[in-house]
Amino acid sequence: MTAPAMEGTDFARTALGDTISVQVCKDPSRWDAYVGASAEASNYHRWIWKRVFEETYGHETYYLLASRGEETQGVLPLVAIKSRLFGRSLVSLPFFSYGGVLASSGQARKMLLARAVEIGRELKAHHVELRQGSICDLGLREWAGKVTVLVALPPTVDELWKRLSTGMRNKIRSAEKHGLRSQWGGAEAVDTFYGVFAKNMRNLGTPVYPRSWFLNMIRYDPAGTRFLSVWDGGRPVAAGIVTIFRDTVEWPWSATLQESRRNYSAVYLYWKLLEWSVEQGYRQVDFGRCTPGSGTHAFKLHWPCEEKPLHWYYWLAPGASLPELRPDNPRFRLATAVWKRLPLFVANSLGPRVVRSLP
Repeated sequence: MTAPAMEGTDFARTALGDTISVQVCKDPSRWDAYVGASAEASNYHRWIWKRVFEETYGHETYYLLASRGEETQGVLPLVAIKSRLFGRSLVSLPFFSYGGVLASSGQARKMLLARAVEIGRELKAHHVELRQGSICDLGLREWAGKVTVLVALPPTVDELWKRLSTGMRNKIRSAEKHGLRSQWGGAEAVDTFYGVFAKNMRNLGTPVYPRSWFLNMIRYDPAGTRFLSVWDGGRPVAAGIVTIFRDTVEWPWSATLQESRRNYSAVYLYWKLLEWSVEQGYRQVDFGRCTPGSGTHAFKLHWPCEEKPLHWYYWLAPGASLPELRPDNPRFRLATAVWKRLPLFVANSLGPRVVRSLP
């Protein structure tokens, strides 16, 4: 880990004396023009996510834009999270694996970070969290406790099939013999996905996101959001949501019902995701973040993939430590055990109220 270098005020004072200025952006077109031209941009830098966060959770957002005259030099999207239990934080970007600062120069980056710290201090935030994804020299505390798993896609489904192990191919064949089938959908498929997802989250002991979160995702990005479900007869037993950006298909959330796994519903779900992505001409699938050594991590490594650490960076308020709000934190074992025992309708009612305060 690198030592924190933004605890004091000298850095911010020096940066703010430069000719580059930073302001809260009010122009979606200008914002998206810069993001669209940046090779380093992620899906979640786009302006649509500001609307999704505000409308779903009512969070206050600070979309910072650095400029020199009329020329945009960088952007930093921030979402303010308020929690009675954990205090306040500024995050770029909550719930997702990517976000952070985009800048055309080191000076613009410093300006954006300095303003983010100022806002953090004004809000009396515990920390500012930047989910950069890749390594970036920001002079901040670094944490890389999560990884993502990337699958480079070949030109044809046949070539993809040949890359699978014999064991994985046999499991896919077995799923088909058991009659499992897949279905892709848009907004009409939200309820199917959410039914499987919410039950799985309760079984894991984790609060579920509100249904409106997924509805707003597809409302603001209908071309880049799809739902995949796996059915056993007339019953959905596995489902996931896809987000698309440039040549990459990302798989931020998926779920399977426990009783269906003996028929390899999870394997079949992932296979249909990869198969469709090849057919659509995409070049890469991002399976989403997971904890090294977990069961989910082990499952993802069975596919022809490459593991990539996710680098997140933190400014911490004086006396603060790195946040430990992750569900695998041993401190939350009792809460997790209790949540697993809740009736599903209770968990679905309480979950969205809890998760809005957790990044």
